[in-house]
Amino acid sequence: MKGVDQIEHAFHNLASPKRGHTFWGLLIVLAVAALLIWAKHNDWLSAPNEVMFANNADGFKNYMTSAWHVQHDSSYVHYGGMNYPFGEHVLFSDNQPVLSAAMQWWSRHVFDIGDKTIGIIHLSLVVSIIFGAGVIYLLLRKLHLPVWYAGLAAIGIAFLSPQHNRFDGQFGLSHIWVLPMLLLFLCRYEERHSRRYQSLLIGILIWFSAQLHFYNLGVSAIFLSFYTLFQILLNFSWRNIWTRLSHLTVMVLLPFAVLNVWLHWSDYCPDRPAAPYGFTEYIGHWEGVFLPYEYFPMHQWINQYITKIRGLDFEAQSYAGLVAFVFTLWLLFKRRLRLFEPEWEAAAYHRVHKNYLRGICFAAFATLFFSLGFPFSIKGLEWMVDYFGPIRQFRGLGRFTWAFYYAINVLIFYILWNKSQRIQIDEEWMAFVKTRSAWMAQYLPNAAKWSLALIPMAVLCWEAYYFQKHKSLNLMPNLAQRSVVADSPNHWLNKVDFTRFQSLMPLPYYHIGSENIWLEVIYPLYQKVQYTALQTGVPDMGVNMSRSAVSRMVKSFQFSLNACEPPALLSEMSDNRPIALMIDPVQWDDIQENYQHLISKATRVYESPELKIMALVPDSIRAWSQQQAERISDDMDRFGTVEVRGGWRSESATAVFTHLSFDSLTTSEHIFQGKGAGEGNLGDTSWIWNKPMPKGAYVFSIWIKADEDLGLTQEILLVENSKIEGREYYFRKGKIRAEIKTIVKGWALLEGPFEVEKDHSNFGIFLHKKNANAPFWYDEVMIKASNFNLYRREPGWVVRNNYWYKLPKNWPNH
Repeated sequence: MKGVDQIEHAFHNLASPKRGHTFWGLLIVLAVAALLIWAKHNDWLSAPNEVMFANNADGFKNYMTSAWHVQHDSSYVHYGGMNYPFGEHVLFSDNQPVLSAAMQWWSRHVFDIGDKTIGIIHLSLVVSIIFGAGVIYLLLRKLHLPVWYAGLAAIGIAFLSPQHNRFDGQFGLSHIWVLPMLLLFLCRYEERHSRRYQSLLIGILIWFSAQLHFYNLGVSAIFLSFYTLFQILLNFSWRNIWTRLSHLTVMVLLPFAVLNVWLHWSDYCPDRPAAPYGFTEYIGHWEGVFLPYEYFPMHQWINQYITKIRGLDFEAQSYAGLVAFVFTLWLLFKRRLRLFEPEWEAAAYHRVHKNYLRGICFAAFATLFFSLGFPFSIKGLEWMVDYFGPIRQFRGLGRFTWAFYYAINVLIFYILWNKSQRIQIDEEWMAFVKTRSAWMAQYLPNAAKWSLALIPMAVLCWEAYYFQKHKSLNLMPNLAQRSVVADSPNHWLNKVDFTRFQSLMPLPYYHIGSENIWLEVIYPLYQKVQYTALQTGVPDMGVNMSRSAVSRMVKSFQFSLNACEPPALLSEMSDNRPIALMIDPVQWDDIQENYQHLISKATRVYESPELKIMALVPDSIRAWSQQQAERISDDMDRFGTVEVRGGWRSESATAVFTHLSFDSLTTSEHIFQGKGAGEGNLGDTSWIWNKPMPKGAYVFSIWIKADEDLGLTQEILLVENSKIEGREYYFRKGKIRAEIKTIVKGWALLEGPFEVEKDHSNFGIFLHKKNANAPFWYDEVMIKASNFNLYRREPGWVVRNNYWYKLPKNWPNH
């Protein structure tokens, strides 16, 4: 043998299934992956604990929740660093519970690594890439691809993975090895005659990976369900149906049940959001799967010369590679859909793996269609979502495309290799080539064979290289280290005694995660509050987590709003130690306007251009609330001298207003005040007002029940139409939760100004939330001109402009 034949023979020797060859190939793959990572990231890998990747709120939160849990929490399952005084179950804190719990155990029983948490997180991400490449390699070897070919494919697939996009924030979603491991275990499952232990192994994998991030369970569950469906349809017998479904129960339902038992046993909250909004909104898009990232040359060429590519949300971007795109087109347009030639049956392992490969192909495309929102996001079919049960918790469907990425690329390179080894040149074409060149005829079969195998591999590796070259990490100093954040003697960590505080409260207040409200973080303030909490062990009253209980949200949110009644959160606090108000000086004017109940009786502790700290005694809010109610009652006696109608009084005899009490709707399940209340559905158009109005400036207010799932997610829409000209003059659309002024008895007051531009035009006000299906309740609507005040007194209450203030119990005529 000479030349090409000798090289080809050496390559074929590496295709043998011997374990020794596989082992040494695995070591090489792991070493190459490690060297590639070092070549790109050696600037921080030499000191992984000195930097942070994520310069955004989500990523910083994931660092801090892990570090707090290791350093301060006494429980393995409860996180106390935010959402004071409640805390949260670790599963909803994004701190990778299984990893942070392991670090916590090590710190307690071996030696303290609390100050090394950030570095350990970074190293776990690096290990994930290396391990992921190794798992992909083992899967391809199990499918009998040559060592060198399986190794190249594994490196390319691992380094092009869309999960690299999560390395700068959502660390639990960046573990590349999870889905390839699922595919490997599924292959082993099909190889075994007795599959019970293999199904249990898959269940353990899903249970473990769900504690890195719960979406690992959701993606795996959908993929395995489609895979099982295909295998049942392929062999539709009662025995196969029973076997497959019982094993699916062990794979998916058992880990889901165990996680739920763990969750309810350790931190039971009956009112977590059951159906988070956005299941039909945060979906994947075909452009994000099949078209390159926007910085790729091909993307720019298509965008410039062929057609404009629509901009996509970050969640929808998970490029599967050019080879996957071409392969998908080939599947769509080939005459006969046959992936496996009959002659492949000559090898025994093809008989074993054929159904496995067909199954993952079907599951990959079915999961892809599911992630694209088909068919339930099609207009008119949104009702299907109501029957999805727990799957609705996984609303970020763009992440489900990752299963397609791994399965389709494994399938592609398996098919390409086997087709390349069995490729045959048409006899007529060979005869024609021989007439032209005997040399060309001799080498044409080998050229065709290796071109089919190597050109797609080269494309994959180039795309992986280009992706990694342009995927940079924004490094910043490790703010979990006290020496970094408190590097000055005048820093508040060195000047303020935080041991006397029971909690920290950020102002402006932030609250993210309940699905009912979304009070955005101011990132610089968020950083300061979080690292202050970590360094002092004093928890944060702000919230930035997932699926927070609605009842807890209402109490925390109420505490930050105008105290029309003593906040319910006061009864949840264990004592009356002061709260440290962590105030952004840049926002001081807005804070004086919106947080008077908190700062009016607070004392200054520290002040600098970076941060203002004030001490607030909790009981002072109760006193402030009572004094405010007394002050409003006195104002009513002084200024409400004119009785208008319906028990309302005003300083103006010409007061223009409308008050809707809904007292006639006595069958309502929930009532704020009076004898009745209105009820609607979030997805329907609930008209509150639709009548002609005189020109002028007005204020609209309405009370909405806040302690219900999705209770504050509606949008309010105001529209003005000219009765004479028949056209729309004014349209305003806003989110209710952005204009909540106070909460009383679990009901939230929405108030906002508007203006009627044309005299006696028809003005409509309605509530609506697209693609949402849940009841909501509303009560006590007021529409009034903005140039006067209205007063009213009810037993135990005094009312001004639809604000209901709770009077003290000892107040006369209470």
